[in-house]
Amino acid sequence: MITIAYDHQFFSMFGYSGITRYHYEIIARLIHDPGVAVSLYMGWHKTMFNYARFKKQYAHFFGLRRPAIPRTTRLFNALNEALFPLFLARSRPAVYHQTYYRYYAPAYKGKRVLTLHDMTYELFPERFSPQDPAIRDKRQSIDRADAIIAVSVSAKNDLVRLCNIPPERVTVIYHGNSLTVTPRDKPPVNGPYILYVGQRVPHKNFPVLLKAYCNSPRIHREFGLLCFGGDPFTEEEKQVLARHGLLNRAFQTAGSDELLASCYTGASLLAYPSLYEGFGLPLIEAMHYGCPVVSSNAGSLAEIGGKAAEYFDPNSADGCAAAMERVLFDAPLRNGMIERGRLREKEFSWDACASQTLAFYKSLL
Repeated sequence: MITIAYDHQFFSMFGYSGITRYHYEIIARLIHDPGVAVSLYMGWHKTMFNYARFKKQYAHFFGLRRPAIPRTTRLFNALNEALFPLFLARSRPAVYHQTYYRYYAPAYKGKRVLTLHDMTYELFPERFSPQDPAIRDKRQSIDRADAIIAVSVSAKNDLVRLCNIPPERVTVIYHGNSLTVTPRDKPPVNGPYILYVGQRVPHKNFPVLLKAYCNSPRIHREFGLLCFGGDPFTEEEKQVLARHGLLNRAFQTAGSDELLASCYTGASLLAYPSLYEGFGLPLIEAMHYGCPVVSSNAGSLAEIGGKAAEYFDPNSADGCAAAMERVLFDAPLRNGMIERGRLREKEFSWDACASQTLAFYKSLL
C-alpha cells in the first residue's frame, strides 16, 4: 500500500483553475486503486471541484468551504498553515505532493513531490516584482523536492536550464483533456468567428492576435472575434477595435464548460498567440471538438499540437494573420487539420496521467 498526501495550497486560492483540475483528475482516479491510500487536506478552501464526494474513500480528509466574509483571507490562510503540518503528521504519507509552490511542513521526512506547470516567473521576470513571495517559494520548493513532475518536455528543459536542476530529477507527465461535455449553450456570435480562450494577461500575447485580426480585411470582413474567459475588453482593446471600425465584430464572454464546448464547436479556428505555455490545454480542447488550431510556436505549444496545428512566430502579427488566412480559406488544409486534431487529442488522457503519476510515486520508494 502506497500512502500519498496532498495539501490545500491551490484549493485555498481559486474556485476554478487548471492546476486545481489537474489534481482533481489525478486524485479522482487514484482513490479507486486498492493499492493506494490518499489523504487530502483541502483546509478552508474556495475550490468548486467536488473533492468531498470521495470523502469515504480517503484515508484522511479535511475540507470546508471558506465563508465569504470580507477581510478574512489572512485568518483562513493562517489556520491552514498551522493545521496542515498536524494533518500530515497524522496521515504519515510516504509521498507528499504539494499542490503549489509554498514550502510547508519542513519537518516532514517522507518523499516530497512538486509539479512544475510553467516557468513564467523565470522567463518573464520584468512582469513580476522581485519581492513577490511566490518567486522565492517556488525556488525553495524546486530545490528541496525529492523529485519533480514537469507537464511537458519544454517545461522540463526550461527548468533544467534556468534553475540548474539535474535532468534525472525531473519526469515529464502530460495532462489530459477534461472538456468532453456535450455542447448545449449557443455562442454569443452570429456568423462565423475566430475563438480566443483564456486570460488576456501580457504573456498570453493577445495584442498580436488583435492586430492580426484588425489588419486583415480578408479575415475581419467574414469572421468575428470571440474571446472566452478573462475580463471584459479593456478600454485600450476597445480603442484598437474602434479605430478599425470593428467594435461590433468582437465579443467577450465566459461561462460553463457547456458554453465553452459550444464556442469550440462553432468556431472556424482557435487562435492561440501565447508567448509561453508550460502545456497549452486549449489546444487539445479545441481538437476534441473539431476546431482547427492556429498557434504560436512558443514554449510547449508545438510539442503539444504536433502536426495537427498551424504555427506562427508570436512576435509577428503578419505571421499570425497569414497562418489564420491559410486555415480559414483552404478547405483541404482545414479538413486535414480537423482529422489530425481528433487523433492528436486522444494521445493525452487523464487515465494515462494518473497511471504515470502513480508509477512515478512508486519509483521514489
